[in-house]
Amino acid sequence: MKKILFAAIIAVAVFGVYTLTNSKKEQPVVLYGNIDIRQVNSAFRVAGRLENMNFEEGDTVHKGDILATLDDEPYINAQNQAKAKIEQAKASFENAKRINTRKQALCKTKNASQQDCDNAQANQEIAAADLQYAKASLDIAETALEDTILKSPSDGIVLIRISEPGTLLSAGVPVYTISLNDKMWARAYIKETDLGKIQIGTKVKIYTDSTPKIYNGHIGFISSTAEFTPKTIETTSLRTDLVYRLRIVIDDADNNLKQGMPVTVKMAE
Repeated sequence: MKKILFAAIIAVAVFGVYTLTNSKKEQPVVLYGNIDIRQVNSAFRVAGRLENMNFEEGDTVHKGDILATLDDEPYINAQNQAKAKIEQAKASFENAKRINTRKQALCKTKNASQQDCDNAQANQEIAAADLQYAKASLDIAETALEDTILKSPSDGIVLIRISEPGTLLSAGVPVYTISLNDKMWARAYIKETDLGKIQIGTKVKIYTDSTPKIYNGHIGFISSTAEFTPKTIETTSLRTDLVYRLRIVIDDADNNLKQGMPVTVKMAE
């Protein structure tokens, strides 16, 4: 009887230690957030009439693809005008140079005044400056002509086709909105009490409701200041709690991830 009682006491003690140990075991950190995809509003650096739009919404584009073009006739004319001014400036410079050479020779023999020689030298320098100005104007005209062609800055997907051919555009007015594929991340928020459980580079798993694929990622940024949880973020705690913003880089992102898609983030084991 005593042996049975002793065994029962030992069993209860072991169970108690086991229960206490597991109750103190840290629960895994689970975060909630949204997919955040970088976007770019592509625009021409010069004004003009939109001539061609080469992609539709949803199309895939690659870095360097020609997205759209402006009517380049005014810019070709400006380029030709700049070239003509260079030729004119060259002729003026060569003439000023010849005059200056003759004047300097006459000054050496005292057959011309020093003032005439100084004026000739100054005229040559002015003509040289005019030539450099004309060359710079040509560079500007050629750059403007190149800017009538709008190219994709990166691989991505066309989200919005904003303008249509025939539209008169000012410089900087967007014609496409493109989501970039080079980097994709999730924006999530963590409570202060859980900050000690993560650090930059911590490996995580990302889950979505729309695909069975589990994505791999790592924490790339931790905000240094607290903020209130945005109302678009669903968490298990009150939305009025102060939290810290995280940027979670998705290492194996694909086209199934869309802007604003809700995700669940768990620390990788």
